[in-house]
Parts: sequence; structure tokens; C-alpha cells
Amino acid sequence: MKHWRILGILMLCIILTGCSTNHETDTTSDSQGVMTKNQDLTLTTTHPITSLDTDKLSQFGRLNNTIEGLYSAMGDSDTELALAKKVKINASRTTYTFTLWKDSYWSNGDLITASDFVFAWQRALQPRTKSPNADLFDGIKNARQILNGKLPASQLGVSAPDKFTLVVHLDHPMAELPQRLAFPLFGPQNEKFAKRMGKRYGTKPQYHVYAGPFMVSSHKFSIQHWHMVPNPHYWDRKHVYLRQIDVRMYPSQRAAWNAYESGTLDEIRLVNKTNLKSFEKSADYTARPYSKMVNLVYRQRGHAANTPLMRQKTARLAISHAINRQVLTQASYGSTSLPAKGIVPAGLSRGVRGTSDFAAAQPEQKTLAFLPKTAQAEWLAALKATHQKRVTLTLGYSDIGSGEKVAKVLKQQLVGTLPRLSITLKPRQEGLNRDYAPVTADMTVVTQRAQYADPLAMLDLFTSDNAANFGHWSNETYDDLIDQASNAPSFNSQRWQTLLKAEGLLMQEQGATPLIQPASTYLVNPKLNGVVYNTVGTQSNFKSAYFVH
Repeated sequence: MKHWRILGILMLCIILTGCSTNHETDTTSDSQGVMTKNQDLTLTTTHPITSLDTDKLSQFGRLNNTIEGLYSAMGDSDTELALAKKVKINASRTTYTFTLWKDSYWSNGDLITASDFVFAWQRALQPRTKSPNADLFDGIKNARQILNGKLPASQLGVSAPDKFTLVVHLDHPMAELPQRLAFPLFGPQNEKFAKRMGKRYGTKPQYHVYAGPFMVSSHKFSIQHWHMVPNPHYWDRKHVYLRQIDVRMYPSQRAAWNAYESGTLDEIRLVNKTNLKSFEKSADYTARPYSKMVNLVYRQRGHAANTPLMRQKTARLAISHAINRQVLTQASYGSTSLPAKGIVPAGLSRGVRGTSDFAAAQPEQKTLAFLPKTAQAEWLAALKATHQKRVTLTLGYSDIGSGEKVAKVLKQQLVGTLPRLSITLKPRQEGLNRDYAPVTADMTVVTQRAQYADPLAMLDLFTSDNAANFGHWSNETYDDLIDQASNAPSFNSQRWQTLLKAEGLLMQEQGATPLIQPASTYLVNPKLNGVVYNTVGTQSNFKSAYFVH
């Protein structure tokens, strides 16, 4: 059984001054002699394509296979240089100078240059672009002032002194920078092509170009059924084996299931399958961990009737103590997922020299314990403080995946434990390519992802000025701790302790309440080999995938 037991192996990469890589890759397939003639892969997706423009995507889904940047993410949460040949870092670790390869090309044959990175990064920060993940630029010189509207995007600390040299200036050292730069948002954009296309850019395959191993084909393209084919100008084209990746939305889970059973679909997620044990001994079963958390956030801004109650730390602690996370996890996501230990997912990061996992070291585990009597006392105290005898809260949830199931079990637990409480469920539509939607309920179940392999990737989401801080919880001490960790020049023990202190404060305050660390269970064609599954950032890399007999 491919069970989720790899939580202790995720190690962070510290990129050293002057490191480089070889573009003449030695990557080969040990199984080329047994490859099938049919190298067509068929996948499913839950979202239609509404844009091919990477600056406008909040999630990249299958499109990450069309993107490549300075670094590539590896399956073990490490990184390696990709479009960059080498990087030099100054003594204060605030300036990175990348030398690009001179033989990397866009899918239309144009040369990939340093100015394409400058254009892409500045464009992502421009108000008219409204990149949903723009906060990831924070720490690059002037990015925060640009995000706050105090400087134009042209003042971002990135420059191209010549075609193949990219210089990145930082406001402060960022130990996690290589992990961040592996995220697809930091890939290049073809400036010449984008300006020629104007408003059409990224709206259809013929109006976009690609730097990654695959490109989206314009043949029979629709937003619900599309194809990726090898990029003919990709620098490592000889090690891209698939002929085509066919991606489609199915009208129902039953239709997708029938397609998998008939052999016309190569991967299917086991959604709403209650008896997972019946699949676990199958050769095509797999459970994949991913560094994301299902959290409960509280609306703490505005003039809604229950906002004063949601601002009460005691009320939020009562809610956390009223949740039996083991039961909630089992009833919604199943046995392969984990009850939350904190905001930072288990397996995301380990301490210096491979010491304890960050999630296991979280100092305020007691705030997540199921303590019904404590919860009741805290809840009554919170009601008294806000002069309420009875309250009805709205609970928002995503209208896709397991969101409704989580919300229903959560409602049952909270109403069953906390006196004088009623809850009204409120479905919340989610889209792939748009800004973070504001929460419109008193409490909202949200799924939040680590975009790079470091505790900071999750903890930074709850700083006061982060767009992903849905409930607008704010704490100056917490913000200062995150700033200290962000400024650290390396992954040292002091930085580790600072991050633990920050999460401890977040848990003491229950600025957000972590619920579940979900794992996704799939059936995958056992003849498919060579796929790299990442635990952070983007999930599946099919660059070197192939089918065997």
C-alpha cells in the first residue's frame, strides 16, 4: 500500500554562493526499451481554463507543465536551477545575480532573455494585472511598497543589465528565496509577444507562448477540454516522452469513474468513496500528501452582527476546543488525511540537521485538543462578554470537493458541544483564476496551500497585510516575528525558534483554527512512470513521464 508515511523526509535546500547546474542534462529513462507506442496521457480537471496568463492564475493546475523559471521544484521539496545556468550571491545575501542559459527558447522560437523575467515580475505587481499570488514578491526590493500602492511596479528590485544576466535585489536576506522562485508565478513572460497580442494575450492558445516542456494546443481547444503537446523549442525536448496530454472536465464524478474503468482516463481522484480500504491493495492506488491545510477563519472586520463575538479570543478558543479533529478528518477526508497539529502542515519542514518536524514541534498543541467542558465554559464567557444570550453564526464553505462534508460535520460538532449556538450553512463559490474572494460568513472553511517548502510559506498568510488573510486577524507581535524570520540570512536555529514562537502565538489567539491536513487519494494507470509529484507549489510534473508495457 502506498500510504502517506513520508512526512519526515522533506528537507529544505540552501542555495550556496556561486552554485550552478549543467543544461546538458544527463537525465535518461531506464525504461525506454519497454515504452509503449501510445504515449498519450489523459487527465481530468475540476476547473475550466479562463486564462493561460500565469500572472492571473491563483492555482496553476495542469498548466504548471507549460511553465519553467529560474528554479524547478523537485519531488523531495528541493530545488534545482532550470533556466538559470548559475547564481552568485553577495556577502550580505541581498543580491542574487543569475546567469541564464543562452540556448533556451520560447515555444514560438524566440530566445528567452533576462528582460522577459523583469517584464513578468513587474507586470504581476501592476494594479491592472492583479496577480492573486502577488504577495509572494514581498521581500524583493520595493515589492511591499508597490503592493501597497506607494511605488510603481517599475521600481521593483529586478534588472537585466544584459540579455542573459538577471539581478535581483532584496530588502533583506531571504533564506527561502530559491523555494519561492520555483513557484510558477516567477517564470518569465515573452515581453515582445505579450505586447504584440495586447488584450488578447493569454486568452487562447494561439495568443500565448510557453517556456516549459509542454504547450497548450490550439487544435480543438475549449475551456473544458484541451490538450498539451511537447514544446518543440524546449531546451530538454529529447527527454519529453509523452506525445500529448489530454485534459478534460467530466460532467460528473460518475462519468469520470466510467472513463477510468474503461481505460480512457489515466488518473482519477477518489472523491466521495467511503470504503477506501477496498482500493488500498490495488496496484493503481496511491495516497499523495500535499502541503495544504483546511482551516477555519473568522470574520473580524466590518460591521456584521457577530463580528464582535468573532473578535473574542475566548470564543475562538471555545470553537477550537469543541472540535474533535480525528472524527472530523475521518468523516470528511478519510483515514489517509491527518488531523491538524497547527497551521504549518506536517512534513513541510524539519529543523537544522534534520531535527524534529516543525508541525510536531508546534508549542501550543493544547489549543487544538478536544476539550468539551473547557469549550463550554469559554463559550459562555464569550457570550457574556458580548452581552449575548444566544447566537446564530453563519458557516461558509467551498462548493467543490469535500467542503460541504467538512462544514456539515463541523456544524454538528459545534452545535452539539457549545450551548446557545445555532449555525446556518452558507455555500461559497470558488473560481480558479480570480482574486481571493472576501469571506461573507462569520466563520469560513478555507483550504490554504504552502507555495514553497518553508514554514514561512504558511505563517506569512496570517500577517496583517497579506491578501490571503481572509478573516483579517491582526497582531503586531506576530507581524514582528514573521518579519524577523523573513530577514534571516539562513535556515538557522534562531530562525526556527522565531517561527515556532510565531505559530505558538497564532494558536494561542486562534487567529485561524486549523482543522485537517488533507491527503488526496487516486487511482493511477500503473503503466505510467516518470511523474514527479511535488508536495508544495504545483503538484504533478509530467516532463519526463512515459508509459511502459
